Amino acid sequence: MSIATVPVARHLPVHHLAALALACATSTCAFAQQYPNKPVRLLVTAAAGGITDIMARIVAEPVSRNLGQPLIVENRPGAGGNIAVGMTAKSLPDGYTIVIVNVGSAAIVRWISKDLGFDPMTDVVGVAPVGEVPSIAAIPDTLPAKNLREFIDYARTNPGKVNYGSAGTATMPHLAAVMLGNMTGTAMVHVPYKGGGPAAVDLAAGRIQLGLLGIGSLQAQFASGQVRPLAVAAKQRLVALPSVPTFDEAGVPGYDVTNWFGIQAPKGTPKDILQTINSSFGRAFDNPAVVQRFTDAGILPMRESVEDFQKRIVSDDTKWRDVVKSAGIKAD
Repeated sequence: MSIATVPVARHLPVHHLAALALACATSTCAFAQQYPNKPVRLLVTAAAGGITDIMARIVAEPVSRNLGQPLIVENRPGAGGNIAVGMTAKSLPDGYTIVIVNVGSAAIVRWISKDLGFDPMTDVVGVAPVGEVPSIAAIPDTLPAKNLREFIDYARTNPGKVNYGSAGTATMPHLAAVMLGNMTGTAMVHVPYKGGGPAAVDLAAGRIQLGLLGIGSLQAQFASGQVRPLAVAAKQRLVALPSVPTFDEAGVPGYDVTNWFGIQAPKGTPKDILQTINSSFGRAFDNPAVVQRFTDAGILPMRESVEDFQKRIVSDDTKWRDVVKSAGIKAD
């Protein structure tokens, strides 16, 4: 509809006018609903300063330019990300409220939490990946193992005596170690902490013998030489740790553990809007400065179609369900 055609409406029958008014009250009226025509709210599942928040704020400016409207970052931490995802699930499916999640709040949460108030597999949909933070297997420098295979041999010959730290029960570092134990036949003891930072401190002190953490939690310990990285759970080596092999290179092929982050929207959001958001996030990585900021933070940029990102969520839902069950974790 153009402005030039509006006067013709005065000659339409009353019932046609009513239908026209109804159409323009819905999202199908392009005259009123060309997306986006106002700021878009990006909810963050974590508090300011964490890796999720850092990622959101790095991409906010280029995504805003690509959308042609401001992308407003709004921190809504709590309940392991469920507050922000729940708010998104209950929002209008118009593309103006989206959320940045990680693999835990998208594909693991329903196996460890009851009574969420929403279904993370049906009430929200995948829109676009943003980045991934690979798990890094790290040990105290005082441990005799010099590489991953030697560490696995050490753990096998000392069953129940190797402790691994995590950021808490059912967090990615916990489940990453469970998967490593399952794949290598090693029996290790879980020591949960309130975050990756405290776990890294005890790793450096030798109070635990293994951490599967993100680079952000370990940088200070790597720099001091107190902690030795053994392998990176990524398809390629990290620019920040070029001498550290991947798990495939280190002798444990098929170990695929990465904490990915991405965008979700309420179910029912029109496909063209999902595509617009997906494209706006993907094109953010055409900017070398954005890629460099990710690299400096130990984050690997990600691009996938709407369909492929949703497939990733569904696939990881099944994968981590099995890991949670093997760890004997019960839903709270």
